[in-house]
Amino acid sequence: MVQSFFYAISTLINLFSLVCLVRVLMSWLPDFEYSAPGRFLAGLCDPYLTWFRRFRFTRVGAVDFSPILALGVLSVASMTFSTFGSTGRFSLGVIAFGILQVLWSFFSFFFNILILFLAVRLIYDFVNRYGYSPFWSMLDRFLNPPIAWVTGLLHRGRALPYRTSLIITLAAVIIARVGLQAAVSFLGKLLLSLPI
Repeated sequence: MVQSFFYAISTLINLFSLVCLVRVLMSWLPDFEYSAPGRFLAGLCDPYLTWFRRFRFTRVGAVDFSPILALGVLSVASMTFSTFGSTGRFSLGVIAFGILQVLWSFFSFFFNILILFLAVRLIYDFVNRYGYSPFWSMLDRFLNPPIAWVTGLLHRGRALPYRTSLIITLAAVIIARVGLQAAVSFLGKLLLSLPI
C-alpha cells in the first residue's frame, strides 16, 4: 500500500516534468506561448521554473540554463520516490547519487555547448579569418570569458593569437569534461554502494 503511494508520487512528478519540458519548449514559440493552452501551462509551471531563475550560475550571458536544473531536481525527486517504492526504504546513497547526476547533467550540458561553440568558432576562424558579422561577435562575447580564464591559467598573462587561444581552450575543455565524467562515474558507483 505504502509502496504504491510512492510509485504514484513518482509518476506525478514525471508527469509534471513532462509538462514543464513542454512549457520550456513552448517558450521558443511566442504564438503558442500566448494562446489559451500556453497561458494555462505557464500558470502551472512558471512558479516552479521561475524559482530556479534566481540562481546566477544558471545564466551565461543571455542564455538561461535554469530549466535544466529545475528538471533535474524533479528527476531526483522522482528517482527517490521510485526507489522507496521498489525497495521500501530511503537510501542516502541513492539520493546523493541523484543529486550528483543532476549537477553533472547541468554542468556536462554546459561543457558540451562550450565545446560545440569553440569548435564552430575555430572552424570559422580557419575558413574566414577576417570575416565579421553580429553572430560571430555575439559568439565571441560568449566565448571570451572562458578563453581568457583558460589561457590566463595556462599562460599567465602572455598574449596569444586568437586561434591558438581557441585551440588551447577547446583542448582544455575536452580534457576537463572527460576527466570530470570519469570522476562522476566513479563517485556515482561509490554512492550507490553505500549501505545507508
